[in-house]
Amino acid sequence: MSSSRNRQPDHPQDAGSAESAETLAETEQEAGEETETTAQASEPSTVAKTPEAPQEAQQPERDPNEGLSRIAQHHFAAATAALTLFGAGDLWAIESGLFLAGFVSIANGIIAGYVLAYLAHEWGHFTGARFANARSPVLKQTRQFFFMFEFDMARNSVSQFLSMSRGGPAANWLLALTLWTILPGNTAGQAMLVAASTAIAISVSVFEVPIIRRVQAGGDPGTELRQQLERGVLTTGRNIGIAAGAVLFLILLP
Repeated sequence: MSSSRNRQPDHPQDAGSAESAETLAETEQEAGEETETTAQASEPSTVAKTPEAPQEAQQPERDPNEGLSRIAQHHFAAATAALTLFGAGDLWAIESGLFLAGFVSIANGIIAGYVLAYLAHEWGHFTGARFANARSPVLKQTRQFFFMFEFDMARNSVSQFLSMSRGGPAANWLLALTLWTILPGNTAGQAMLVAASTAIAISVSVFEVPIIRRVQAGGDPGTELRQQLERGVLTTGRNIGIAAGAVLFLILLP
């Protein structure tokens, strides 16, 4: 009789079935591990994410009239100082009859005429812009003391540009006519004050009136302004104004 430990299986296919079952179990285990790994990868990350910084709140639009009162006070003080200086010099010239006093009066006439004319010019432009409801915010700080507001060329219309442009020369001529009317004209200083204000009115008209006319004819405001500057008309207008002012002073000289 043979030993039981040396006994072969009654059916050879039973051993093959056992091996197949073991292989299948290993395959299912590996598939399960892959499925678990895939599931973990697909789960949302539990790591806390740094929240995105909130967008900065938009700054409120600046009041277009902010600073207007302060600028008006400064300009008023400048005009008052110029007139006071001129009046003192003119009175000194009248009372003393001195050559030096007459010279000072003439110099003060130039200064006062310059200050008053450029203040009138800038406020004329500003008034024209606001009259047309143009976007014309007041500057936080004046430039070269006189320039006090911005004109939005891109967002304002042609009619608003024309209103703004006409205001400057119109204010200059109004000032010149007012001085011509109210001053007796019996001193060299008064003659110079009228001549200086008129000279600047002529100067700005030489530069700005052609721009106004070309824009009225269909030209682009920005292009016309740039071309006028490139042609050197600003300097030409200044020279014409100075020459005209000198001639007018000699005519008005008492």
